[in-house]
Amino acid sequence: MADRDLPPIREVVLTRPAGSNAGLREALVAARPAGLVQPNVITQPLLAIQPLANGGELPDALSAMTPADLVVFVSPRAVEAARDVRPLSDWPASEFAAVGAATGRALAEAGRPAAFLPGSSEDSEGLLECLRDVPMSGRRVWIIRGETGRELLADSLAARGAELHFVAVYQRECPAPRPPFPAGPACLWIVTAPQALDCFARLAGETDGSESGLLDSNLLVINERARDRAWELGVRGPILLAGGPGAETLAHAAWALIAERQAPPPGH
Repeated sequence: MADRDLPPIREVVLTRPAGSNAGLREALVAARPAGLVQPNVITQPLLAIQPLANGGELPDALSAMTPADLVVFVSPRAVEAARDVRPLSDWPASEFAAVGAATGRALAEAGRPAAFLPGSSEDSEGLLECLRDVPMSGRRVWIIRGETGRELLADSLAARGAELHFVAVYQRECPAPRPPFPAGPACLWIVTAPQALDCFARLAGETDGSESGLLDSNLLVINERARDRAWELGVRGPILLAGGPGAETLAHAAWALIAERQAPPPGH
């Protein structure tokens, strides 16, 4: 089906973990262009996040950490889980870095503002650009994250001579499905976490034969890597790039698609 033949967007699905979608919902309302109809906004978390027992790998990392080390937090959830183990003001490392503005805000609220906060984009690439001129050879870098993710960040810093250590403080799981699910070309799913795409694909196989409709839905993702992963997982509907995970960035990208699909076809 050609894009010009696709129906208007009637439903927008927010997929961040439970309790994390309010800001995006508010941004969608605030960004609505005059004259456009507001689609129905639905919350359908694709990830459930739980702190690891006993702080996961963090206690051992803190015992080995020194003032010369750099600590990278990949998400607000990483900050929250880590500060519950030990207040960030008591950490040995002197410099913290954040992936994205939301993570930077979480660090500031925890009393340890990020020394390195990307301004170009809110992903690993943005932080790598921010750290471009920071000496890395021989420096130990701790990446505070879930059980997986940010391999690009680690590989790029290791290539510059850094000694990389992943520190898992939480785990991500696909929540139990709660059908019915909005599906098909009139739906826009906003997916901001790479693992959430895996949960989306799994959901397609657990919905009693509705796989075709779900995989033909529109997806809004944050970067090219996420788009490529969605293609690998069999998504057939249009996949749009937001350019970052910020709520306002996502909201404006979503409304651009909604406006395009609500516009009357040429000649009408």
